[in-house]
Parts: sequence; C-alpha cells; structure tokens
Amino acid sequence: NDNKLMKDIINYSKKILRRSDKYDILRSNNITLRKASINDLDDIYNNVWSSNTLAKYMLWEPLYSKSESLPRLERTIKYQTNTYSYFITLNKTNEVIGFAGLDEIENDVYEDAGICICEKYQGLGYGKEVISILKKLVFNCFDGSKFLYSCFSNNEASEKLCLSQGFKYYKSEEKIRQYDNFKYISKCFYLDNNMYKDDSNEI
Repeated sequence: NDNKLMKDIINYSKKILRRSDKYDILRSNNITLRKASINDLDDIYNNVWSSNTLAKYMLWEPLYSKSESLPRLERTIKYQTNTYSYFITLNKTNEVIGFAGLDEIENDVYEDAGICICEKYQGLGYGKEVISILKKLVFNCFDGSKFLYSCFSNNEASEKLCLSQGFKYYKSEEKIRQYDNFKYISKCFYLDNNMYKDDSNEI
C-alpha cells in the first residue's frame, strides 16, 4: 500500500544519506575508527590476525605469515568501502590495535559486526570507547531503535564490557564456526533507544 511504499522510500533515503564520507572516520578521546589501508599490513597481522588467543573468541581463522594476510587485508579494504566496518587505531601513533563495525540487520536495528582489540592494549579502556562510538553511530547518527551485541558465552571480558555499557541479556544460541566447525554458544545482549545514555566521547 501507499504507506508501506512511503516508509520503504524513507528508509532507503536514510541509508543513502548514511553512506557518506562523514562516517568513514570516527574519533574518540584516545582512539579512531577508520577505514583500512594497505599500509596497515604489519599492524593488523602482528597485533590481531596472528593471535591464536584472540581468534579463540572470534569467527576468523588465525594467520601465520604476512603473505597470507595480504589477500585478507585487500578483501577487508574492499569490504569496508560500503559498510560500517573499521580498523581501530590509537590517536597518538595511528597504530592499528583491532577492528569494529556494525551491520543493519533490519530497519533501524543494528548488530555489532565483530569487535576485537589486541592483547597488549586490552584493559586500558579502549573497548569502552569503541562501544561508545558505535552507540553514538546507532542512536545519534542513524536514529536506530536497537543495538545488539554478541559474544562467545565463555568470553567473560566481552560480556562484562557490554554489561558495563548498559546492555541487557537477550538470548543464547548454539552456533558453528565455519572454518573449523567449532560449536559454541553465542550470548546476545541488547540496548534500545530508551535505555541509551549519551556520553562525552566524540564521533
């Protein structure tokens, strides 16, 4: 009907407006979320993709050489062009310390597309800044209604982080990681626009 058509047109227009360069660089007090570049190969390999410890709680396979990492980085650069996915860098040095992103899974409902910070920079508050930036993107910039956050059920640090940022438990699901058929329980948490509280971090 006409109402549905108008709603679809409005939603499509909103997506076109969102896909502008203004959201390609997102800054906070100590970190920046930005698009990947070919110059990030050493950092992303050394800090993230070569880590078995990080990969334990993620859906990607660890890599063991920079030559293996180059094709993945090239695919990542291409993928990030039209998505809300980013590398996390330190403001002072531009060092890549992880990645983060969002997917819109239905109108005005967003889900994290993976959030990862390398081991040597964990516990310094950068995870909170990442989630703060993503919350602002969802609720302030996109006028979203809900933000979903998922983690492996045994990833206590990730669960503690999202709960500290106001998320509430939603559900658990059994899933299978594709590259090694590993069975795991995914715990999902949610934050809606009524629960969201803005903070002082920039975007």
